[in-house]
Amino acid sequence: MDAAIRPNRMALEESPEYFWERFSQYAQTWPVSPEPLGSPLLEVLTPLGPLYAFDRTLVPFSGSENPLVFHGQVEHWEATQDTNALQHLGGGRYQMTGRVEAVLDNTFFVLQVQGSGSEIPLQLVLAASNPPGVGSWITVQLKPPLMVFRPDSYTR
Repeated sequence: MDAAIRPNRMALEESPEYFWERFSQYAQTWPVSPEPLGSPLLEVLTPLGPLYAFDRTLVPFSGSENPLVFHGQVEHWEATQDTNALQHLGGGRYQMTGRVEAVLDNTFFVLQVQGSGSEIPLQLVLAASNPPGVGSWITVQLKPPLMVFRPDSYTR
């Protein structure tokens, strides 16, 4: 059997529309600078700095702000002190430190990363094979790419 085929891997989403419907309550509105027409990369301007995310929506982005759900797959996480940080590691990889706000099921959890000051914290819906507990402070390394889902995915 080809090593690239892994029959026991769970699908994290059935479709972009289904993902949006399931997790839209964690959407936040941020200013967005779209890349040239046709590029799936969006530059999202957050209080923690710009995030470069792969737009999973099929409809091209238009406008300057949009409700977005950030989603990433956790490569590794570890418990840490109560601090907040976001670091772009290059090539679509990010490391973030924040507090687990909710565990949604045996795969998905919500990480909240607060910037310095009183700005709105960034929320991400993350997937891990062993999610941390609610209230935990963790540092996560995400597999590339960081993804973003928009409501346009089901209002075509």
